[in-house]
Amino acid sequence: MHKATSPIFTLPLAKGIAFSLLVLLALFPKAQISSSYKVLADIEGKSAALRQKLMLEGISFSKASSNFDIHYLHCQWLVDPGVRYIRGSVKTGFTITERTNIITFDLADELKIDSIHFRSQKINHYRPFDNSVIVNLGAFLDPNTKDEVEIFYKGTPPSFNRNGSFQTATHANVPVMWTVSQPYGGSDWWPCKNGLLDKVDSIDIAITTPEAYTSSSNGILAEEVVSTGLRTTQWKHRYPIATYLIAFAATNYQIITDQVELGNTLMPLMEHVYPEYYDDFINAAPITKRTLQLLHNLFIPYPFIKERYGHTQFSGAGGMEHQTNSFMENMDETLIVHEAAHQWFGNLVTCGSWKDIWLNEGFAVFCSNLSAEINYPKYEVLNLFRNQINYIASVPNGSVYVNDTSNFSRIFDPRLTYNKGGWILQMLRWKLGDSVFFRATRNYLTDKAYGFANTTDLIAHYEKESGRNLTEFFSDWLYGQGFPSYSLKWATAGTTWVQTTLSQETSDPSVSFFEMPVPVLFKNKYFDTTIVIDHVANGQVNFSRIGFIPDSAIIDPNFKLISADNSVTKTEIFSSVDNVSIFPNPIGNEFSLLLKNMTEGILFVSMYDSKGALVYRRRAGNFRGNDLIVIPSDKLPSGMYWIHIQKDDDPAIVKKVIK
Repeated sequence: MHKATSPIFTLPLAKGIAFSLLVLLALFPKAQISSSYKVLADIEGKSAALRQKLMLEGISFSKASSNFDIHYLHCQWLVDPGVRYIRGSVKTGFTITERTNIITFDLADELKIDSIHFRSQKINHYRPFDNSVIVNLGAFLDPNTKDEVEIFYKGTPPSFNRNGSFQTATHANVPVMWTVSQPYGGSDWWPCKNGLLDKVDSIDIAITTPEAYTSSSNGILAEEVVSTGLRTTQWKHRYPIATYLIAFAATNYQIITDQVELGNTLMPLMEHVYPEYYDDFINAAPITKRTLQLLHNLFIPYPFIKERYGHTQFSGAGGMEHQTNSFMENMDETLIVHEAAHQWFGNLVTCGSWKDIWLNEGFAVFCSNLSAEINYPKYEVLNLFRNQINYIASVPNGSVYVNDTSNFSRIFDPRLTYNKGGWILQMLRWKLGDSVFFRATRNYLTDKAYGFANTTDLIAHYEKESGRNLTEFFSDWLYGQGFPSYSLKWATAGTTWVQTTLSQETSDPSVSFFEMPVPVLFKNKYFDTTIVIDHVANGQVNFSRIGFIPDSAIIDPNFKLISADNSVTKTEIFSSVDNVSIFPNPIGNEFSLLLKNMTEGILFVSMYDSKGALVYRRRAGNFRGNDLIVIPSDKLPSGMYWIHIQKDDDPAIVKKVIK
């Protein structure tokens, strides 16, 4: 709504600002979108190598104190998209957690503080030149005391070679400004707590720009005021939000408003689009709606349903899942699904440490793959899965769990954090089954809603729902490194059975063996079937009744597992010319009797103990040719037994077995 009244932004610091005197930021070229998530990882990781250099030089990314919890923010910012500069104030409502007269915020040294107000008075502060501001409240506050402090500041945020968190560029020769603060970039442009320990319960944001520009931020549009050549747009958001998910952008946006039906709720959609890309965003609207409905129905209701969801176009590469408002380079379908999924995985439930960033990115990849499964032909999905697995297995090592969070390129590694993180979930779904997997995921989202979580929280939910110990699975796939290469040897056993011998080699010594259910497809010209081998040991032998004689076998035909360089060999079960074979021997709870090249006749199989007592008898009917007979032996005591195979009047064939 436009009103011809005075602007909301009336802070003293807004007076007399000379935009023309500010330094302009050099433009950065756009990158291409890639469904491999490499570009997504690049933008979310930003300038990793240079930031890593700063970390090695001793710069810490959060100095904020833990003696206060933030519950409310009122942010007022005055910016010009054509000038890399910010001026504003942030009023922070907080609760003291331990008796103190000092609280510390993160704030880049490049940003200068005009003043700090507490209880209507200016108070003292100290800048130790470590990207923080130490605020002296002037009085001791006891635990559970609620109060607020307002910091007035201005300056040119650190340039792209640190966090890439505050950027300007152009589109169609029009200036555009945006922020992307993940993981530690919030303090580059506003006083905050950069860590993953505190979510703000509620925020109000007022952004003032020259009148030609429109701003976009979190939550819902509360009011817009145009006066004296300035436009002030107010946003409000009434859900808990992590620091790195707060953002704004400004340019000559064209706004698209729409709605999506989520259950019984008709929720607003709002897109802020470069005018020259208007049609692209309009055409992508059905994908956005379909995606929100899928995730809303499959998991739990859209987490911010009382407000809205939307996209804001920016000139970064890829996208960023700012809460309720994903920033998008373009409307690539994979990008749409990925960023929407983050509203559940990353925004509703936020990783409690960057070591656990796979909880955000892995689920986003998983949801994109799930959307592809539902909406595209099987052959396209299998090609997608094949490419992802090949990419994961292109390097033999690397852990999904991030041990070094000072290494930014490692945090946002596209192969490990994104793709392999997503495939951990794909394989867990395969291992547990859809019903258990999705029920446990819903419980996880519900229990940790609007808070932080770590990997152990997720594991606990899957273990509780499945009743299974998943220590081995996560130890191998999340904390361990590499993947298996499977070797299958198979042979026909009669007319309806196959014998399989499955082994594996691992690509990295951190994991000696990957215990997984391994699907194997057997087929011939007329029939096919898939068996699942619960692979728990190298050289594992199994017998499976498939009902026909196959001519070939394929390991993991539908790409359920991460593996590479698998091999399949057809063999003979025994080289012996003996037409009766027993295996295993010694026997266990059951054993198999393989009959080969038998002439036609009535066949009896009898089993006697060492004293000659009959313990098992079976009539195989008018038998001819090859077959495999499975004989139960779980109730037999240990000892020696004799198997008699009698056909018509032929001499009996006698075999000895031991249990």
